[in-house]
Amino acid sequence: MPATAPTPGNANACGWTLGLGETIDRTELHQLYGGHTNRRIMPAIATQNVFLFTTSAGLFDGWTGEHVHFTGEGGTAGTDQVLTRQNKAVLNHRAEGRTLRLFHQRPDTQDATYLGHVHLDSDRPYVWADAPCDPRRPLEIARRLVFRLRPVFSPPPGFLPTTPPATWTPQIHTDSTPALLPDPSPAERAAASLLASYSRYLRATHATDLVHYRVRPAGTLTEVSTHHDPARNEVVAVRPTLARTAIWAALGELQDVTRFMNQRPDRALLLPAEPDHDVAELLHHAGAAAIWPVDRYGFARTRPPKRDEHH
Repeated sequence: MPATAPTPGNANACGWTLGLGETIDRTELHQLYGGHTNRRIMPAIATQNVFLFTTSAGLFDGWTGEHVHFTGEGGTAGTDQVLTRQNKAVLNHRAEGRTLRLFHQRPDTQDATYLGHVHLDSDRPYVWADAPCDPRRPLEIARRLVFRLRPVFSPPPGFLPTTPPATWTPQIHTDSTPALLPDPSPAERAAASLLASYSRYLRATHATDLVHYRVRPAGTLTEVSTHHDPARNEVVAVRPTLARTAIWAALGELQDVTRFMNQRPDRALLLPAEPDHDVAELLHHAGAAAIWPVDRYGFARTRPPKRDEHH
């Protein structure tokens, strides 16, 4: 539906006239109310508005049923997003007397649908999440800023649902064997195959199954998956490579997730082959065992150090 808008150059005098759910070309919107067309967050100083445009770049954008989540700007050069410039305009909108207005911009067009007047949650205005810096570089992970906005009048029409942050109490959710996401990478397929083989080995030789967990620390959006062998009380991280950077990441994952377990578990890395002396020594120093396949049906492991050896 086309917007009924004020005369160009007189928008401030006439006030806001765009109705909820109405669509307008961004060029026309900015001619009427200020700003320009190439930002997700666009302060329009002349009319004291800050326009927010949900796009495909907003990895965490959505409606939780209580809050609108809106991903901040910046950080595409491999760095964390920070509360400066456009992000600062959102954070300080009340102090600066500006109105936040939310739009959904359709892919590959300048058409923007008005989703309503919103304001920052006063108790917790934003949270942080881990995500790729740029969709073209999925392995470069950094912190993304996610604003928590409340609708002033009514929920945003037709906005996609999203997950709210975890509650203040850390939650550990049991889950079935994790399914591969659509279009998995070769590394994800290799890790899933390695995990499936080890699961079959445990059932055949030790009559036990891995328990799969999804862990989301309190107040966060980022979830970590892990696997627990209840017979050994051992948390297992899976890596389809012996590359040093992958080993570092796995050790950090184990260190992170074990702090949420009720009984302090041992730690192990499930790897595609026997680690060399240097990697084995690194794992021993970090207090983790290595597990690897020796043939189609069997697995070998290093012996984890005693607890007092690495504490």
